[in-house]
Amino acid sequence: MPQLPPFAPTRSLKVVEARLARRSRVKRLVLALSAGVVALLALVPAASHAQAPVVDANPAPATPAATPAPGTMAPTPGATTPPATTVPPAATMPPATQPAPGIAAPATAAPPPTASPMPAPTGTPPAVPAPPPMAAPAQPSPPLTVPPPPPPRDAMVQRQAGPVAYICGGVAEDEQVALQSQARKYNMSLLFTQGARGEYLSDVDVKLMRGGKEVASFVADGPRCLLKAPSGTYNVRATYQGRTKTMTVSTNSKNAQMRW
Repeated sequence: MPQLPPFAPTRSLKVVEARLARRSRVKRLVLALSAGVVALLALVPAASHAQAPVVDANPAPATPAATPAPGTMAPTPGATTPPATTVPPAATMPPATQPAPGIAAPATAAPPPTASPMPAPTGTPPAVPAPPPMAAPAQPSPPLTVPPPPPPRDAMVQRQAGPVAYICGGVAEDEQVALQSQARKYNMSLLFTQGARGEYLSDVDVKLMRGGKEVASFVADGPRCLLKAPSGTYNVRATYQGRTKTMTVSTNSKNAQMRW
């Protein structure tokens, strides 16, 4: 038979042996710690019993401290107390000596006289309290500003209807002259008449339409109206005594006449 080579420990076997050796050391360490803990637990009750004071079930009554006799000093704590010496009655203070008959007793010092308050002089009048301060008179409130009354309906003044400024008049000759002088400040003018002779009308209900929407609405107090409106084309709807007339006008158009 062929001979086998001698057994050589492999690396894994060495690792296993090292682990077993570590475990045995750990077990020994744990056993030693356990034994120490048990010994400490056994010593703790014995030490507590040794330190507990012994209490006597029948304590002796406390001896009251000796009360010093009258005329003696109380002993100082910590010092040896000498035997108490009593003072004989003869050593006590003698009573106050009474004066012999026929001898006047010495006068005792009289208390000093107390100073009496000086009376107030009769010529000084009593103090009079000052009168309370008078309240300042209330200032009159300023009169409320009253806004001026609006001009009469037929007054020839400039008015505002939405974005349109207008002035109407022209019944009298002076009004026609005044409107003629202001015509350059406006970009449109309307004239309302009736009949073949072109009689002037007033109290005409005027509405300016643009794009199917109402822009301005007013009542013409005279036959002629000057208007200042944004540039563009407008549809004028004028109503007089229930009859409505329409006309399309644009800015910078002058004397657009509407006849009934």
